[in-house]
Amino acid sequence: MANTLADHNKIVEVSKNFRDYLIPLDHPRLHPNDRDARTHGKGVLGNEGIFLTPVARGWLQNYQSPYHGFTTDGTIRQNLWKADPKANGPTKEMVAAAENLFKVASTDEQKRFSYDMNAKEWRSWSNPEVIVVDSGVRIEDMQKVTRDAVHDLLKASLSPEGYGKVWTAMLTNAFLGELTTLKNVMNTDSYHFCFFGEPAADKPWGFNVFGHHLCLNVFSLNGEVVIGPFFVGAEPNIIDEGPDKGTKMLKKEEEAGLALMKSFSPEQQQKATLQGDIDDIEGDTMPAGRFNKADLRGLGGAHQDNRVIPFEGLCAKDMTASQRQALLEIVGIFNEILPAETKKMFLKRVEDHLDETYFAWIGPVNDETPFYYRVHSPIVMDEFDHHNGVWLANALPKKYHIHTIQRLPNRGDYGTALYDEWRAKQGVKGGEKQ
Repeated sequence: MANTLADHNKIVEVSKNFRDYLIPLDHPRLHPNDRDARTHGKGVLGNEGIFLTPVARGWLQNYQSPYHGFTTDGTIRQNLWKADPKANGPTKEMVAAAENLFKVASTDEQKRFSYDMNAKEWRSWSNPEVIVVDSGVRIEDMQKVTRDAVHDLLKASLSPEGYGKVWTAMLTNAFLGELTTLKNVMNTDSYHFCFFGEPAADKPWGFNVFGHHLCLNVFSLNGEVVIGPFFVGAEPNIIDEGPDKGTKMLKKEEEAGLALMKSFSPEQQQKATLQGDIDDIEGDTMPAGRFNKADLRGLGGAHQDNRVIPFEGLCAKDMTASQRQALLEIVGIFNEILPAETKKMFLKRVEDHLDETYFAWIGPVNDETPFYYRVHSPIVMDEFDHHNGVWLANALPKKYHIHTIQRLPNRGDYGTALYDEWRAKQGVKGGEKQ
């Protein structure tokens, strides 16, 4: 695998089949193949030659910093997130599922996955298979009845399509574990679970689930359901054998972004296109502050809670009516995970700020080439990025390794703004998110 821009510029890759880039099963990276996730993580983070090691140190420094929020200029815009008294999310079902979880979980499991509502562990999530912050309880370490209850909570909190997407991400992770023979590191249960607060219809509470290529943060309060940040990815994004053969992830996100970029005039495309080479895995072609070693062009990934990202690209004010609608539909596709009524209300919030919404693109505009795009507004930032190989040996980005990330700027993440508003109304002192 190429490690520098100069090295990978010498490589000509023509295959579109991920199987042509499988790491040989006798490669040292795959041995011992019976190691568990914690042994694997210690081995990776103890090796200075692996790119994730210094990245993880930076993540931990960010994790120790007080939470401020994702912004465009370092200043939180006030009054963007206000609780809607008409919010009609599945609070009753979510509370019942959460109460059942506490009923069936062992005392030890409860103690290990339970945190205060304002706990820093909200921000402990990351998306590699390597454990960086070992919070909560690994689902694979739970008794079966508790695992089932966690999935029931996910089903109650998400739309049917959303739960299907989450389960597909888990299946795809397990498929990669089979391809690499690292089934103890990557499987359908290799995720952490944390619960915050206590389940109640009229008080704030929430939970997160995070691990390789899947991270969800879910907040609940009085009918409001906020899901963000979240991360959904896959390598490869298709299962081509076994009982789940034909399963493919993130196809709609890919197609919708490309279709919008194709609909632009040459002048619009020029405005939308940012500086950068889609094959750049070092950041040499990117402006300062626009590259993330762990996520390449993706800026909203793990431990970027306080990141400052200005608006860039083509503003929706300069789009046609059909293009503006297509832009909203991209946000809708990302947020298919939300329950139906919650999604409707969220998209209304996004639409209210459509004239401040930007679409940005990196890469050629065709059906064959990998690309990156970003939808960014005061309410939401959605990112889609094709990546080079981590567990596959492709040095250049390919369409079968995808990262998608959603951030909710201005303290929308983790439901923080709604939590702050609730605390103010209740006269609760202290308890700020850490």
